[in-house]
Amino acid sequence: MIEDADTGKESEGKSDDHPIVLGGISVFEMACFLDVLDTPFVFGDPEFSFEQWAAALHLATMWSFDDLRKRIICQMDDLTAYASPFDVITISQKCRVEKWLHPAYAALCRRQDSFTDDEVEWLGIKRAAALWRIRESLEFDKPLEIPPSSPCCGGRVVCGSCSNALLQQQPGAKGGKSRLKARVAKTLARSVTLPGSPGPVLNHVLELIKMEEALKFA
Repeated sequence: MIEDADTGKESEGKSDDHPIVLGGISVFEMACFLDVLDTPFVFGDPEFSFEQWAAALHLATMWSFDDLRKRIICQMDDLTAYASPFDVITISQKCRVEKWLHPAYAALCRRQDSFTDDEVEWLGIKRAAALWRIRESLEFDKPLEIPPSSPCCGGRVVCGSCSNALLQQQPGAKGGKSRLKARVAKTLARSVTLPGSPGPVLNHVLELIKMEEALKFA
């Protein structure tokens, strides 16, 4: 800032009448940044909302508060699963947090509701088309539903006896036995999830997302 003697005017920040002007920053963002900056970090605490953390992260990124930025990202990691995928996509790109982007796209691919007109407009035609391709692929590739009446207690994971029972229940099973067995095997493979793993379906979706140019982190 230029000294008073050089301009004949009072410098910015010397009084309420001449504040320091910070362009492009909202009052909400500044308040959240100061709250986070002033709060000691303890695991699981403080309980700020996703929007508050995101606002603080934006300024920490803009002003290169690297240590604070890392701590905020750690606090937000668990919150991204409960926030709107669109909000996560926005903050991921705005604040350069690559690891949040593809899981947010995956949430959009796996949700039941179709995209609204406003959501398609927000995504843009290329991203929306890429997500639709993945959604259609998942719909076409749905695993076989196991009837509750089969001897496997009605669950998704079946044993060999259940698959044999299914073959007997299906009309024309004799001619299509090999195809049906293949579908049962596919259901089994996609039903087994190891503890602590994201699951085979999610992994499959993430692989499809990586193949789409419009969904790459840039």
